[in-house]
Amino acid sequence: MSIPARTVISASLAAAFLAPTAWAADEIPSVVVTAQSRKQFVQDVPMTIQVLTAKDIDAIGAKDLGDLNGYIPGLVVDAVEPTQPGFGIRGVQTGDFGIATDSPVGIYVDGVYTGKTGGALMNFIDIQRIEVIKGPQGTLFGRNSAAGAIAITTNEPGKEVDAAGRIKLGKYGRANADVMINLPINDSFAARLVAVRSGSEGWVDNTTTGKKSGGDKDWATRLMLRKDFDAAKLVFAWEHENMEQYGRPAFGVIKDPRLPLGGYTGVYDAAYTANFVNPFTAPLQNDQQGTEGRMFDGATLRFETPLAGMVFNSTTAYRRFTTHNITDNDGGNRPDLYLTTQDAKRAHSFQQEFKLSGKSGQLDWIAGLSFYHNNEHQDAGAFVTTGTLDTLSQFAGGQPNFAMLFGGLGAAGLPGVGPDTVFSWDETHYSDVRTKSASIYGDTIWHLSPSTNVTAGLRYTQDKKQMTWFVPGRVSPQLDNFLNSYGPLAGLDASAFPSNVIFSTAAQLAASPVTREKDWTDWSPRLVLDHKLNPDTLLFTSLSRGYQAGGFNIFTPPNPAAPAAAGKDPSFEPEKMTNFEAGVKLALPALRATVNASLFAYKFKNLQDIQLYSVGTVPTYNVVSSDQKAHGLDLDGRIRISPRVTVFGGMEYIDQTYTRYQRLDAAGNVTLDLGGQPVGTPRLTAMAGVNVNWETLGGRSSLNFQGTHATAQRCNNDTAKLQCLSTAQLKTGKATSKFDLRLAWDSPSSRYGVALLVNNVFDQRYITNLGGQTEQYGGPYAYLTPPRMIAVEFRASL
Repeated sequence: MSIPARTVISASLAAAFLAPTAWAADEIPSVVVTAQSRKQFVQDVPMTIQVLTAKDIDAIGAKDLGDLNGYIPGLVVDAVEPTQPGFGIRGVQTGDFGIATDSPVGIYVDGVYTGKTGGALMNFIDIQRIEVIKGPQGTLFGRNSAAGAIAITTNEPGKEVDAAGRIKLGKYGRANADVMINLPINDSFAARLVAVRSGSEGWVDNTTTGKKSGGDKDWATRLMLRKDFDAAKLVFAWEHENMEQYGRPAFGVIKDPRLPLGGYTGVYDAAYTANFVNPFTAPLQNDQQGTEGRMFDGATLRFETPLAGMVFNSTTAYRRFTTHNITDNDGGNRPDLYLTTQDAKRAHSFQQEFKLSGKSGQLDWIAGLSFYHNNEHQDAGAFVTTGTLDTLSQFAGGQPNFAMLFGGLGAAGLPGVGPDTVFSWDETHYSDVRTKSASIYGDTIWHLSPSTNVTAGLRYTQDKKQMTWFVPGRVSPQLDNFLNSYGPLAGLDASAFPSNVIFSTAAQLAASPVTREKDWTDWSPRLVLDHKLNPDTLLFTSLSRGYQAGGFNIFTPPNPAAPAAAGKDPSFEPEKMTNFEAGVKLALPALRATVNASLFAYKFKNLQDIQLYSVGTVPTYNVVSSDQKAHGLDLDGRIRISPRVTVFGGMEYIDQTYTRYQRLDAAGNVTLDLGGQPVGTPRLTAMAGVNVNWETLGGRSSLNFQGTHATAQRCNNDTAKLQCLSTAQLKTGKATSKFDLRLAWDSPSSRYGVALLVNNVFDQRYITNLGGQTEQYGGPYAYLTPPRMIAVEFRASL
């Protein structure tokens, strides 16, 4: 299909904004995307989509999706723990780290679904572009893209010999390096090898362990082979990643040694929060240094060939990974608050997709069939002490049991024993999930006229999950030996102590493995109308629905004595979003500018989130189901003021509220109702920047300065306690800003260059979360944004 020159210019200008950071000043290239499973200029795609290219990633110095946080307004990436990442688009996100649920944002690498844990937050390896598509993408992308999709495309082997390398050295021991070699074997066969290594020592000292925290360390490689057969091509990719680093730092906000035992009454009132300290000036005192790691391997085979006037595509992929995450979850070093958690996973998945596309007269159509199988295992551990259990008991209204026992035995003459004696108490929850999914879909663009199109699509999906729970009794050999030896002196029988406290409900129900399974089906349609008002103006409107598979609460096993059909299984129904959107994509060649805008409104039903709160006497993880609605505006624009200066910006306004949210106690009574209250998403997120370039020292220099801003978190009756807290020492949920700078010089041929990168130029620091597993009994801790980072980058290429 031929594309008019004016359309190319318009699309090029628009694409340059959508990837808005580091384009050369003398030419704005066009960007071709595949958001609709077709190659199209981004300006011709009737949906809200933003694109980042390799140059944009370099301008920010990003190593993974987490570093892009804020630069796509409306996209939120929680990368505090890389093995437990969280993704949200337009306010829809969950905080669940269990294997039996999925994310509402689908992450795809070269068309392969990555899940939400071991493969979702990988190092950027030779990236060509990143497409962030907002709104439900159930028809084209399938399950688990109810809020949107992130499609990452890598570079394929080329027909020219090429090589490039880069080294980045910076503050806090930052040392990154990557190398790429592209080698054509013959006219029809080429290979591309990429290796990446990144690491830093960390930005804060843990005064308890004497080690640094907040660092990272991983390396990755990809080997890609491409074989051309006349009009057909075969591409094979193998990738491997190994990450191993310390656990994230958790800053305790209570330093008074009398607290919480002397001050916490179960309520975060003014008298209690007055004892909080500023975590930015307080030392990090984690008694558990923690460790987090991932081992990932993946293989992908893609085949494309003409077939009877159509195009046939096949994608076959296999993924496997193991992760471990052991972290401090009390924020301090007090034995009576000690809590370390473990989250370990291993998984392997197989995916197969067949796709057939063609054009005939007024129709541009695509049809496909896909299969997804995933087997995953998770170990969730809670490691406490008898002092921690005493703290739990007191806050629940009881008396410290172990302290009284040990103190009484010490007073009776038992040497080395007293009220401060503590023993370890470890509990582990094991779970397995088998997922099978199959879908068939079709999507057709009907050209009503040269300027008007109607797109209709539909996907049918069938999901099946099988869940197995196993919660054995606690492991505390030192305590058991002590009780067996000395318990009779106090008139105690060791067997009378509970087998589990943290996973007490689960242990009662699943002392032996118990299995349940369930299946769901869904129809995900989309209908789009777009019209070219003129060659530079596209109007569009769409109605679409997204689908996220149902799942299970891994922390609430069913009673093995009850039949599966008794209605007591801890499964929940799929999540569905219905979205309406209307937008315009406008190019203004005379002004060398573009403006893109879209209005949206959606309803999201049955969003599942796992939260920690007390149903009985001990805080436990519970699934909370909610319905939400929102409306808002996406807006972006770019203007080239001169061949040397380009200004760009974007924003998203959203008003998001709960239509249904209820938290229940053990008796089924409503303890919290947030219906009609804001979800918490800031009303406004925005980004803006300027790119300037000039000739100097025989080459070309460039300055890229850009920043992001989000207004304050909107509070409700639940988040006001900690996430919207304001005391003399700390504030949470307030407006945030961040600015990044890249000053670079490139040689005349662009074969080598040097750059200075400064992330968080003004050293703006914020509390990203205040809470944690122990906040329920008086030990909250904070996550903090990192300080200013400075690095120098050197690069060279053939």
